[in-house]
Amino acid sequence: MLLPLITAMFLQVDPAALRPVYEQALERRRREYGAADRRTAQAARDLGLFLAGIGDAAAARTALAETVRIDEQAFGADAAETLADVAELAAVSQGKSAEPLWKRASAAEDAGVAIRSWMALGAMRSAALDRAGASTFYRKALARQEEAAGADSPAIPSILEALAKVVPAREAIPLLERALVVGRAAQGAHHPSNAVIEAALATSLLAVGRVDDALKAAADALAIDQATIGIGHPLAARAMVTLAQVLEAQKQTQRAESMYRMALEIDESAYGPRHARTVADLRALAKFLRENGRAAEAAELEKRAK
Repeated sequence: MLLPLITAMFLQVDPAALRPVYEQALERRRREYGAADRRTAQAARDLGLFLAGIGDAAAARTALAETVRIDEQAFGADAAETLADVAELAAVSQGKSAEPLWKRASAAEDAGVAIRSWMALGAMRSAALDRAGASTFYRKALARQEEAAGADSPAIPSILEALAKVVPAREAIPLLERALVVGRAAQGAHHPSNAVIEAALATSLLAVGRVDDALKAAADALAIDQATIGIGHPLAARAMVTLAQVLEAQKQTQRAESMYRMALEIDESAYGPRHARTVADLRALAKFLRENGRAAEAAELEKRAK
């Protein structure tokens, strides 16, 4: 009886209440071993990761910056331990300050640290609408992953999917088809991650005019979601929007409208009326209605989207 009671007590503890424990541990290591000891670095790392976990990025940066300074003295600037902590510091840094940290960490001999860094750099370039720069970084991540674990390793599909988002549709299609082959072999044909890739493939196929192939991929994506996470899940709503776009291209307007409305209903229920996903659904449905001669209905939805 005692163990369940103790477990229940810990489950009710606010994680932020544990912060003094980590701070005191760091202070104790400083006193016992000095400010440049690897044991002090471990305590600073523990504090930094804890703070990152509870969402205090500013305090996490301070703790992890101290960790990196100690690492540099204890292990060297290019040591595996140092660059792993540089990556953790980059993960809680913002804007321009993060990029040089990720670039430094990308030189790590540890493949996991290097790949994480290349992927983060690719995401930053993608967010800045620098598709060429993002493509370069994602390709580096892909090459490093292939070198470290092989061309069919389970991490390959997510890298290929990210790369496919920043290259032209005709180039994206073989990347996504490869991602599906690897994903199916690694996780099974009906894993939810394959639905995401199927939906992305449908979008690329639609962009190059292969509408029938796009319809199959979009339908497969929704079928996987329905079988795994459920038809009412927000991820299924994304597949519905993709399927709606393909159906619209095929002039199946009633079915397309049904998909748009179902996606809106799911996202509004999951996120609320003002969430970015709900607003995007409103705008997509409004655009569809306006293009099909239903301007008054479209205007109402556009008003809600504002």
